[in-house]
Amino acid sequence: MKEIAKKAGVSQATVSRVINGHSSVTPDKRQKVMEWVRKLDYQPNLTAQSLVSNQSYLIGIVVPDISNPFFSEVVRVVESEADQHGYSVIICNTEGNLQKERNYINVLRSRQVDGILLVPSDATSSHLNSLKKANTPVVVITQNLTGFDSVSLSHMHGGEQVAKHLLDLGHTNIVFVAGSKKDEKFIGFKRTLRQNGIIFNDDNFIECGGWQLNSREVYNKVKTYLSKKENSDITALFAYNDLAAFGAMHAIQDLGLDIPKDIALIGFDNTFLSAETRPSLSTVAQPTGEMGRISLEILFKRITAKESEKGIEVILEPRLVVRESTRGIDLDL
Repeated sequence: MKEIAKKAGVSQATVSRVINGHSSVTPDKRQKVMEWVRKLDYQPNLTAQSLVSNQSYLIGIVVPDISNPFFSEVVRVVESEADQHGYSVIICNTEGNLQKERNYINVLRSRQVDGILLVPSDATSSHLNSLKKANTPVVVITQNLTGFDSVSLSHMHGGEQVAKHLLDLGHTNIVFVAGSKKDEKFIGFKRTLRQNGIIFNDDNFIECGGWQLNSREVYNKVKTYLSKKENSDITALFAYNDLAAFGAMHAIQDLGLDIPKDIALIGFDNTFLSAETRPSLSTVAQPTGEMGRISLEILFKRITAKESEKGIEVILEPRLVVRESTRGIDLDL
């Protein structure tokens, strides 16, 4: 910095102000300083700066499966928004492993990140209790957890929308594919059927691998299920997420059945791939962009201590997107 100041003909304090983005420097001086910053290939010591400012300008985001288009879309928005605020993002992929999640959180805290965005693999994990007591601001995404700020979706309402849509099309014998019957989508779906005089047959629930559904596992279980003669009257299938729906789609097609003529199919998330399949996939859209932006907005308010309210809870609304797999007409590409 001393050499840059000498070359640019300004004080070292001016160089510091330019590098740190202060607006109190004239455009002419800023241009001279930045010219020598580039010529000398100067790289600020961010570690030293963070010790002085008590800010690392780092944010951690912990997700269970970065290969899932839903999570990758959220991460993309977070990274883009954070960059505009001068922050870098450390992405941690836990693969749904609680030990990896615990380790990553400890690493982020030891790196003194300014905040953490977290998609927990298990809301009951013991390490989340200790995280509540930490000084690091945390915002939970996709779930509402007591003691944390959170931004989530009304999954129950999403399940209700799917049930109404399929009922409007005349479907009453419907299969549901998910990791647990405690899932809010299933609860909303089943309740809406009951309100319309349809009792969901528990035999129509295909359980697959917990919350982290594997499309290959879904393919095998759906194919086995639909191959049975007693299930030949199934007319629709609702999958927990789009990845599960893709597995179900391939199973249905490999059995020689037509979508939606023989079986209507609907997913959840509205990832970018849902419009690219053939037939295109009807699904429930989660506002990934809004989810990422609001989560980051809350986190920044916590970091700058501009928010004193405890336990901010934002619940976003889902939107049904009807495509070829339930109607036969692509209404929303």
